[in-house]
Amino acid sequence: MANPLKLPMVPRALRNVVSRPATRRYPVDVRPRFPGARGTIEFDFDTCNYCMLCMRRCPAAAITVSREKRNWSIEQLTCIACGVCVEVCARKSLSMSVAARHVHTRAEVGPQGQRPGHEEWQGEIPED
Repeated sequence: MANPLKLPMVPRALRNVVSRPATRRYPVDVRPRFPGARGTIEFDFDTCNYCMLCMRRCPAAAITVSREKRNWSIEQLTCIACGVCVEVCARKSLSMSVAARHVHTRAEVGPQGQRPGHEEWQGEIPED
């Protein structure tokens, strides 16, 4: 029978047992923000003309715009925070905040049946 202490992975396994973990416990231990870090997309529906350019240019398809219903929504968990929508917005209705994203630890369904991270803004529909 082979000596278990001569196996190549045994010393490494013993070292891992007594050392501290290599990763953070994320929801509990959050890394401090660094300069240039991206946060979440913020939307100002008062200046938006619902041109749908942000929706068309979003590489993650996280933005949904309805011109008829004057509705703008974003899936924050799908958004990759690339900032393309902020760059293409002609009316500057979108901005990138420096605040960290909200941590979702459970996949609970919201009051309107949407998943966590779903944000929606509804503007007033103009009367013809």
